[in-house]
Amino acid sequence: MRFELIVVGKLKLRVIGAGVGILVVASATLTLNNKFDQGVFQANPSGVSLVQFESKERLEAPAQDAGFVGRDVCRECHETNFELHAKHGHASTFHQVSETDLPKIFAGTRFDGGKDYGVYEYSVDDTGQLFVRLPSEFGQEAFPLQYALGSGQHAQTMLTLTPSADGQAEGIEHRVSCYHGQRVDITPGHSKKSPASALELFGDRPRGEPLQRCIDCHTTQGEVVGGDIQDLVANVNCEKCHGPGREHVRAARAMPTPPKYSVGRKDWDGESEIQLCGDCHRLPKNLSEREVREYPDLLARFQPVGMLRSRCYLESNGQMRCTTCHNPHQAIQAVAKDQHIHACIQCHDDQNTEHVVCSVSTDRGCIECHMPAIEMDEGLRFHDHWIRVREE
Repeated sequence: MRFELIVVGKLKLRVIGAGVGILVVASATLTLNNKFDQGVFQANPSGVSLVQFESKERLEAPAQDAGFVGRDVCRECHETNFELHAKHGHASTFHQVSETDLPKIFAGTRFDGGKDYGVYEYSVDDTGQLFVRLPSEFGQEAFPLQYALGSGQHAQTMLTLTPSADGQAEGIEHRVSCYHGQRVDITPGHSKKSPASALELFGDRPRGEPLQRCIDCHTTQGEVVGGDIQDLVANVNCEKCHGPGREHVRAARAMPTPPKYSVGRKDWDGESEIQLCGDCHRLPKNLSEREVREYPDLLARFQPVGMLRSRCYLESNGQMRCTTCHNPHQAIQAVAKDQHIHACIQCHDDQNTEHVVCSVSTDRGCIECHMPAIEMDEGLRFHDHWIRVREE
């Protein structure tokens, strides 16, 4: 299928042709509305492309030349972890919008984007592609919504990619997201934003490293080049953490007792693990000094930041790590509260005189008291991993 979208005036998009094919491409020519700062997004005389990407089959295909084999190959020897991972949010972090339930949820609906934005209207074409319109600014011209980032266990946010006038890739992170339970609301972090250009009426515009990080943290591999993603392996699968598995698979198939293969390093330790998890779940180095110092509630979303300032970690001689409490293959929803409490008691056992024991309760209430769930924007809730005695 091929759509050609021509953008005129206020970023007006007009579908002028369609056909059948694997590659879906959209091109656009942009002239900014005078009410926006034209210095923010320079019009490109030769055209700016909005690209619709390949089929689901390519999204899920391993990048063979990089040594990736795909999670189905890992299943040959690791059936249990394969089944656990299939139910984990990591297994569904990156999709084409057309391959999700989002077109059904949004089709025919309207949503007020707030002051300076207007009311969005959503529609779906015959191929299942979701579009958004902003009649107050662009009439009935439609803007494509291409990718869905997030598993849906918390939320899914839609992203459209385009090479800008200077050739650098940029994305349009849609202002509206779908939260757990099919609740539609403003995308986290967007409620205080204002549009600085015509394109920003549809959402925020990450580019460069911030855009690449979005892709890095929602895929096993993928490099944003222009309006495309090269060497894409969608979702956070086995090889995201363990590394390309081709050589490991070759050795495992060639000998009865192959060498161990955890994350591809012999010197793997707690610090290595925290750095790996923190690459996406954030580390203090990703934040401003003021945020680290003041620790606003928002930081509960970035679990390693809180854990690293906890006495549990600081007094563990480097032994405490993410997997001390979490099985990285297993969804948190599948873990009973008693299991979490058991993890706490491993270091706070009233039968061990060397342990520090809670003065309130030795076998219950650990999470609620020391790691309560903090409410974020739009009703999202994350447990605060700064484990501490909290001042009431």
